[in-house]
Formats: sequence, structure tokens, C-alpha cells
Amino acid sequence: MSKTGESPTAKFLIGAGVTLFLEMSGGHFLEFLKIQKQTTSASYSSIFRTVTASKGLVGTLDGFLPWGVIQAVAKGSVFSFGQAASLNHLLSAGFDRDISMVVSGGVGGAVQGVAMSPLLLLKTRVMTDPSFRGSGGLVETALASASVGGRIIRAEGAGGLFKGVTLFSLKRALDWTSRYLFVVVTERGIRGKDTARRLTNGEEVAASLVGGTLSALSTIPMDVLVAAKQSSGAAGKKVGFFSTLSEKVAKEGVGELLRYSTRGLGARIVHVALTTLAMKKVTTWVYDAIYQ
Repeated sequence: MSKTGESPTAKFLIGAGVTLFLEMSGGHFLEFLKIQKQTTSASYSSIFRTVTASKGLVGTLDGFLPWGVIQAVAKGSVFSFGQAASLNHLLSAGFDRDISMVVSGGVGGAVQGVAMSPLLLLKTRVMTDPSFRGSGGLVETALASASVGGRIIRAEGAGGLFKGVTLFSLKRALDWTSRYLFVVVTERGIRGKDTARRLTNGEEVAASLVGGTLSALSTIPMDVLVAAKQSSGAAGKKVGFFSTLSEKVAKEGVGELLRYSTRGLGARIVHVALTTLAMKKVTTWVYDAIYQ
């Protein structure tokens, strides 16, 4: 990467391609498992059996067409654009590269959150609506999924598509700030006293996976609340962050709150670690391969 950063337009296109490949290669299924785990009390094995009972492995693609594809392209492209543009601005203003990298990650996440929230809501509604589990192949489910937006607008108004957008945008900003921060800290730890040493590709991969894992651990409660807020069971209901947590403590105690706020952690760790690697490193490697 050059000292002045990367072209936001080029990163927009590269980010879209890299993220779409990641989601097609298993990222969507990991998110499916995570969202099902966060919105139910079922085990991973029972979720898998339910999803594949009528449709087989095709059931794991529920919500991917069209909303998962659109979301994958949107989240990779807008994040990469926002991150690259803000990084260039910060570097031009003379800020330290590591600090600029962390801040730009948060800016990219905030931009991503605003663009993605309606798409995530549509995909989450399909993933958490039991009516999609029972019948229909990939094409039939995709066609039914495409009508979800109209159903939401008719039942909840146009504002229903933006349910949870404030929480989700804040969450994405915190997600990506923490991911980039933990990656930078891990990279510094690997370098040790030799702060000028260039990391090997293997060390960069390790730093991204560790950073993503630590970020997933630190942000899981908010991720659970977003899933609960956007699920089909929350349609037409007001789901508040603090009110939900307070209700859990009052009714079931602190232990249940801890279990509730860490639902889907295993699937989220794997997905976040791979996503961090894709956005932090793979997009830059592709960029360098093309432009340098």
C-alpha cells in the first residue's frame, strides 16, 4: 500500500468482490447459524437439522437470494470505500498510520451500518421466519424472499425497513473500530521491539484472525440485541437495548443474561475473524496485485 493510502473507488469494487466470495464460500451459512442461535434457544445441531429437514443443504441458503447477495456486495463495497477515503484524509492530515487505520475502520463501519441495515433486516426476517423452512427450493424461496420488503412496508410502514438502524450503525462502527484496533495491537505484539519490520503474509493472517476473534468476544452482546430487534418475532414490536437486558435480569437473573448475551458466539467468532481478514488484508493484497 502506498504512503498516501489507496483509491476509494478501486477499493469499493475490490471490497464488493472479496466479500461476495467470502459469503458464498460459507460466510452466509455461519451468519445463518449465528442469527438462528441468537433468536432461539436451540443448539447448533438442531438448527442445522431444522434448516435442512425439508430442503437439504439448499436450506442453508435461505435469505441469500436476493438479500444475502445484495448485502454482501453492499457491505464490502461501502465499507472499503469509507475506510479508504477516511484513511487517505487522516494520513494527509499528518496522523499516525496505526491511529489512522483504527479510526478509518470505525468510519468505514459506520458508513457500512447505514447502508446495510435495511438489507440485514430483510435477510434476518427470512432467516427467522419459520414459514421459509418448510417448503420450496432455492428459486421459490428466493422469489418469496424478494416479497418480504413489501410485506414489511404494508404491515409496519416504510420506517419498518430501518428498524434498528441507529443501533446497527453504532454497532458496526464499534465492530470495525475494535477489529482494526485489535489487529494493530496484535501486529505490534508480533513485531516486538523491531517496530519497522515488515510482517510476513502468515503473520498478517494471524494478526487479522486474532484481532477479529477479540473483537467478536468484546461486541457479542450488542450483536445479539440487533438480531433480536430485526427478527421476524419482533415485527411491529419495540425492542430496546437496555429494556431487554433489564427484563432478562429481573425475570431470570444475571446468569441467564450472560447466556442470552453470548448466544451464537462460536459462529460469530469464525465469521468475524474471516471477515476481518478479508477486509483488512485480502482487499489490500488484491489492490496491490492490481496496482503495484
